[in-house]
Amino acid sequence: MEIVQIPDFRRFSNEDHDGFADLVNAVHAEFGYSFDPDLDADLADPLAFYRHLWVARVGLAVVGSVALTAAVNGVTTLKRMYLRPEFRGQGWGRHMLDTAIETAAREGWKRIILDTGAHQHAAHRLYEFAGFELDRKDGTSMYYSKDLRGDTVSCWMDTTRGC
Repeated sequence: MEIVQIPDFRRFSNEDHDGFADLVNAVHAEFGYSFDPDLDADLADPLAFYRHLWVARVGLAVVGSVALTAAVNGVTTLKRMYLRPEFRGQGWGRHMLDTAIETAAREGWKRIILDTGAHQHAAHRLYEFAGFELDRKDGTSMYYSKDLRGDTVSCWMDTTRGC
């Protein structure tokens, strides 16, 4: 019988810095991306870049992350939604996304936007299940948004909604 390791999901701290960067670079490599000094500038000092940043850890290893930028005109951007492959399909991605949605709603923000790779089909399903709508597809990227002014309870948290 395989022992399932349960990640500790918590706010990012400076001790998570190297593990967070390793996670980002590993997931990028998995999907055929490489380090880009402009797009990955946040890795130098994540706490200066994000309003909210969480990591999932198993022991000392960072196995997942999700972040929100500070809102501009009530709109925040979901960033760095990553999970190592061995932890996918177990509900951790849903938990991380739900935390971000609930936090944005609690902050009083109006909308969350995000972009993801066009070939990341599991991510598309996760976002759509959580109420994100596809705004546009541009080359290899897909752009989603979620209006937070209405119902912000996620489908997987409320079994009475039938969604």
